[in-house]
Amino acid sequence: MRLQKRQRDALTEARRSRPHPGGHAQPLTPTAMIEAQLSPQGEPVLGLHLHIAYLTVMSTFSRKVGHGQVTPAIIGVIAMLAEHPGISQARLARLMGLERATIGATVARALEAGFVARTDAHGDARSYALSLSAAGERTLRTLRRRIATHEGTTSTHLSVAERRTLRHLLHKLVYG
Repeated sequence: MRLQKRQRDALTEARRSRPHPGGHAQPLTPTAMIEAQLSPQGEPVLGLHLHIAYLTVMSTFSRKVGHGQVTPAIIGVIAMLAEHPGISQARLARLMGLERATIGATVARALEAGFVARTDAHGDARSYALSLSAAGERTLRTLRRRIATHEGTTSTHLSVAERRTLRHLLHKLVYG
């Protein structure tokens, strides 16, 4: 059922300015304006907020954390190999919930960068065991410092409790 023009206009106007917790009207953010267009009934558009949050966090990631060579995907591989040294690429893909082809491309980049070492598993040339190289271990130690700094910068508007709540809710969204 389509809203009448007058109802739509009233809804849009009401969304343009919402009361601030202090009782004052506050202009909507660009994200809230987009959300109002996508969901005239006022239901949250979580994908939009997740996307904007991702773009916000990633806008400084490459410069401050990855230094142009380490991507979030490679960080995932490095971290998982620190937890599961000697794992096969197929098992790594299952653990990370990714397609084998996707993890294969990421592992290839990590191998090329020297972060990962690959050895034949149990003498079988068709099966490889993946582990962190010495460079991968050094990179992980460096990433821990860089990520802590980056997280502190990107989450300045959230308290520690709010960050934990957000992590809990995102975990619930992804894993149920």
